[in-house]
Amino acid sequence: MSWWRGSISLTTPMLFVIGFMLNFLIGGITGVMVASPPIDFHAEDSYFLVSHFHYTLAGGSLFAVFAALFFWFPKIFGIKLGERSGKWSFALLFSGFNATFFPMYIMGLEGMPRRVFTYANTGDLAVLNLIASIGAAIMAVGVIVFIGNVIGSAVAHEPVSDNPWDAYTLEWATSSPPPEFNFTSLPPIRSERPVFDLHHPEMAIAAVK
Repeated sequence: MSWWRGSISLTTPMLFVIGFMLNFLIGGITGVMVASPPIDFHAEDSYFLVSHFHYTLAGGSLFAVFAALFFWFPKIFGIKLGERSGKWSFALLFSGFNATFFPMYIMGLEGMPRRVFTYANTGDLAVLNLIASIGAAIMAVGVIVFIGNVIGSAVAHEPVSDNPWDAYTLEWATSSPPPEFNFTSLPPIRSERPVFDLHHPEMAIAAVK
């Protein structure tokens, strides 16, 4: 699953990582836009800022948290969440999130204010609000699928290997879930990928030479 010096495997955690990067990128770019006084003067207190805020915080933290949950769930509980349901959760959450908040950029540019309980039924504001409402419902379905995935995986309780992701970092060198003491002795650390070195000592020695 490593991006650096490795091949990308599109498992559920990686999909959520990619979703996090794309959403956070959009939030960051629009943050640079509102740093310009002429644009900020027009976008201030509009739905443009609502969308920017959610893309930066929710689009970043929400998808990063889901990536972490799917990735470390086997390490914490010794069972793996379903990949098929996980990918459905990602598809629903990613599409629903963007359907909810991207139209708000357009609403803000068209003058829809935030902190107002109603709005003038002008232009395409009604259509954009409808799309955003449908997107929110799609996100809710994505969360329900995730909760069902957790419950279903817990009921099935199919144990997985200690390192189901073939990951490189040190926490995967012990059992899943780990014992209270973690390690009887600290594994040798010769690079930034100690678990890979542990499984492939000949390559680790070659790298040191």
